Amino acid sequence: MKTKSAIDQVEELAPRTLREIVLGEAKTLRPEASVQEACDELRSEGMTSSPVTDKNGQLLGTVSESELNRKVGGFGHDPKTELAQTELNQETVYCFEDQTIAEAEKLMRERNLHQLPVVTCEKRMVGIVTLEDIAQAQKSDKQRVMLSVGFKVLP
Repeated sequence: MKTKSAIDQVEELAPRTLREIVLGEAKTLRPEASVQEACDELRSEGMTSSPVTDKNGQLLGTVSESELNRKVGGFGHDPKTELAQTELNQETVYCFEDQTIAEAEKLMRERNLHQLPVVTCEKRMVGIVTLEDIAQAQKSDKQRVMLSVGFKVLP
């Protein structure tokens, strides 16, 4: 019987996909929300941007408060009647839930992003992963490696 190396053991322990580190559902906006409602929601959640999903939870794109304010307010449109979907960024960068943490981190660094929507293969929202989530997962993985080879891990 072949003995597994510490690295092989960690490979089994380490979260490999985004599915394993995305916690809970992401806050999303509805496409039929007014610009005013979208901005109010973003402010109340302390967010600067948000994914927009349809009634089935499928990712349609993202909107940001700054774009909503600049494009709608700057052109004299009424934010109470203008729909947020008119300023929808449909070229949203996202990851699939079965992609690795390393792939998500690389994409975020290449695109200078702090967070990414995570979707199923049908583009239904699973959640959002942040650089902080990735850093926590990597720290946890390193601690598991150290424990598996007999090191003590200090808090």
